[in-house]
Amino acid sequence: MKHIIENEYLKAEISELGATLTKFIDKKSGTDIVLGFESDEDYLKYSGCNIGASIGRNANRIGNACFELNGKKYQLSVNNNMNQLHGGGVNGFAYKMWKTEKADENEVVLSYFSKDGEEGFPGNLNAEVSYRLDGRNLIFSFRGESDEDTIFNMTNHSYFNLGDEDIMEESLYISSDRYAPVDEYSLTLDEVRDTEDTPYDFSRFTKLKDNLSQLKDGIDNNYVWEDMEDKLMASLRNEKLQLNVWSDLPDMHLYTSQHLGGQEGKYGKTYYPFLALCLECQYFPNGINYKDHYLLPILKKGEPMSHYIRYELLNTEE
Repeated sequence: MKHIIENEYLKAEISELGATLTKFIDKKSGTDIVLGFESDEDYLKYSGCNIGASIGRNANRIGNACFELNGKKYQLSVNNNMNQLHGGGVNGFAYKMWKTEKADENEVVLSYFSKDGEEGFPGNLNAEVSYRLDGRNLIFSFRGESDEDTIFNMTNHSYFNLGDEDIMEESLYISSDRYAPVDEYSLTLDEVRDTEDTPYDFSRFTKLKDNLSQLKDGIDNNYVWEDMEDKLMASLRNEKLQLNVWSDLPDMHLYTSQHLGGQEGKYGKTYYPFLALCLECQYFPNGINYKDHYLLPILKKGEPMSHYIRYELLNTEE
């Protein structure tokens, strides 16, 4: 089932499959700024893309698909070389049918119960996500509660394009000047570098083509804030629209969709590399294995955790 929420500025469509954002439309221009598919079958067919999905239990990669918590080692399912990516295989949150708890013209709330041991994670977890409209904001929030200590690090995995042929002419700003390098398998390393004088520098609005032309394989890297404050993390703009991304999560992963290729998307469009980008607000990837340095996405037994990502979509022609 799909739900539609809308106000005078925005319209969004949310699917119960993966608690997925399937459409996000600026009503004045009629521009749908997220990639997506026409049917649930296509979302499952192209499952590796995670397009628009609510990612869980853990966003991004966990090295060697294992971690230690409270002195116990947990072996997770492997689905990305020797690592686990986005909660595991075709059984992560992105491929589950979520239950609708609330649906009105401004908000959709969905829930999913993740059993102890699912994909290797400990604890029976009650997860809930909400998509809510407030003026020119679409607010994605998530909440979790578990009967054991566990990992809980969700994000939204929408691919954004402001209505252009690709993202090369769009300009990006990221409010952090620190990023983390990755290994040959795109696993984030236990290292933070300065973006200055590198192609990873978006500390002022920069056309994506200017930086991506310097990189053979695009960007698939985490940007670091390491605080839990409300903050503007990124802005993407072209001549008509500007998307501002706000969150209380400590980091954000930038992925420039270089691995897209041949997927048949909605509106009859074929998806190809660098068509869109993902701005995945989250905890530091593999941070659970880097305990001495980063805020950790540990959900304590009986203590609910919640975070949000706020997508502010402005029509600059108004």
